[in-house]
Amino acid sequence: MKLEDITPGMLLAKDVSDPNGTPLIRAGAIITERHVRALKSWGIAEIAIQSDAPTPSALTRDSASVQELKTMLDIQFSLSNPDHPAVRALYEICLERALKHC
Repeated sequence: MKLEDITPGMLLAKDVSDPNGTPLIRAGAIITERHVRALKSWGIAEIAIQSDAPTPSALTRDSASVQELKTMLDIQFSLSNPDHPAVRALYEICLERALKHC
């Protein structure tokens, strides 16, 4: 699916890798606005989205609990460079795992 058609909450069907094959976002990730921005900055025009995934509204969490998780992660990552692709990817992985367990 073309990047301009991607919306947060969609489920990634296949790993997204850089030209060297290094994984950037793993299959199964729930796409966030941060993912969309990162994909644009990496020059990635299309990604595979799982067609039978729940709708974004079905994946919506209580915004207060999501913000609380992000605040905790921001503290944990406060000494890291948030613009580095590896740090961004790790942040997103941590957030996704935390959301799955809350």
